[in-house]
Amino acid sequence: MSDTNTQNTQNVGNAGPVAAAPAQGKQLPEACEHTTRHSITVNGGELDYAATVGTILIDTPKVPKAASIFFTAFDLVNGEGKTDPARPVTFIFNGGPGSSTTFLLMGSIAPKRINVPDAAPVPAAPYALVDNAHTLLPVSDLVFIDAAGAGFSEILDAAKPELWSVDGDVAGFSAFIRAYLSKHHRWNSPKYVLGESYGTTRGAALAYRLQQDGVALNGLTLISNVLDYTFTSDLIDEFYVGYFPSYASVAKYHGRAASDVKLDEHLKAARAFAAGPLRLALAAGDSLDDETRHKVARRYAELTGLDERYVYDSNLRVSDPRFRKALLHDEDKIVGRYDGRVAGYDLDRMNDEETFVVDDAWLDPAYSSLCNAYLRDELGWDRVPERKGFADFDWNATEPGKGWMWWHRMPGESGWVMTQPNVLPDLAAAIAHQPTMKVLLGNGVYDLCTPFFQTEYDIDHLMLPKPLRRNVAFAYYPAGHMLYSSEASLAKFTADLTRFYASDVSGLSAIDERPAAVVPSISL
Repeated sequence: MSDTNTQNTQNVGNAGPVAAAPAQGKQLPEACEHTTRHSITVNGGELDYAATVGTILIDTPKVPKAASIFFTAFDLVNGEGKTDPARPVTFIFNGGPGSSTTFLLMGSIAPKRINVPDAAPVPAAPYALVDNAHTLLPVSDLVFIDAAGAGFSEILDAAKPELWSVDGDVAGFSAFIRAYLSKHHRWNSPKYVLGESYGTTRGAALAYRLQQDGVALNGLTLISNVLDYTFTSDLIDEFYVGYFPSYASVAKYHGRAASDVKLDEHLKAARAFAAGPLRLALAAGDSLDDETRHKVARRYAELTGLDERYVYDSNLRVSDPRFRKALLHDEDKIVGRYDGRVAGYDLDRMNDEETFVVDDAWLDPAYSSLCNAYLRDELGWDRVPERKGFADFDWNATEPGKGWMWWHRMPGESGWVMTQPNVLPDLAAAIAHQPTMKVLLGNGVYDLCTPFFQTEYDIDHLMLPKPLRRNVAFAYYPAGHMLYSSEASLAKFTADLTRFYASDVSGLSAIDERPAAVVPSISL
């Protein structure tokens, strides 16, 4: 595989906030930073920290100063206001693709977090911003990154064909991280990456790309995972297998599953059913006899709370939008895509798909509004362009620069190009090339966007040598896609991260919560 080196623009200018016009024509505003001092009490002790909002300009192979990447950094400081370069630094991003880092910044491990109801309707403003007792700042300095064209990051039109793509995006994040390490003298710090959702796709590929660019990660945290887009299509049997235990989990939460066992036991049964009878029944296709089809539909219904006839008539293939509509149909409610604990009303209860994503509709205005207030009013960002939740590319466009380009070049000598990204080979290569790199995979068990059982299947197909399989640990949370939206779940997440950072690869087994893999009996 031939890698293209991305040049960096590392000379960051003014120390204070500078108002600038929106990017027009062929030039972006000069980079700048603004730093403020704060303190927070964590576990009974007071911590002083510096919060820096700023931008770094990055190049692409074809366009110099192609994008202005916005970041929010939090660094622990001593009494003299100095940082400690020996501390770990963690680079954090949401996914999308093309998403700002609003949700992770406002809801997870930063020193402040939003305080809104969990799995319930969120009122309109004002919203509360509170000190975050579950911040990871005692363990690591934190850098939250907006993707090119999202949040306060800006991008030249000429650079969109490169940066708005799977591999171009990864190269751009590598360029930013390397520029940040140079600007802030962190090249010799322990380095971590934390990505969410599509950010796990980016994160897995980025771990490998950074190695090619001279940066070895100490650890990689991937939450709400999607690592192989091959299985995101409902035309493929594995799609239905991967989703099934999440259906069972959500059904159990809403009291619809026909069992009185605890959640762990219920999910054990759901995993076994998905890995065995369901997978085999789907693989049989039209050759499956009717009696067996009825038996599978009956067990499916028991575990998920759906009507047996509905499952049978669906040919044992219930897509996630249909599940969300069908589970609480008798209450005129739908369940959320990002958090199956959420239930709300739809405008067209007979439509196969919901007319809006109920959990996203509740949370997005609160997070977006408070993020703007926090960054502008408390941290001092005052540039003119308004913050964008997502980059404004066209999801349906196939022209580079207009839409997102999904092709991904595989690592290795072959350099095959996949039309749908599969970054498992990237992750496997990164671990093989850096055997001390540890990986933590976190999933919410009520997530109906990126199902946890599919993550388990994907990692079982990394095809790592046996000694390297211990490099990967799993953690599970009683929450949805944004596993930190529940404070109890966030507290567990921070505790898991704290142990993860303190462990080497040999110690990950103490963190790993994955149950023994379900392997159907194979008799020949």
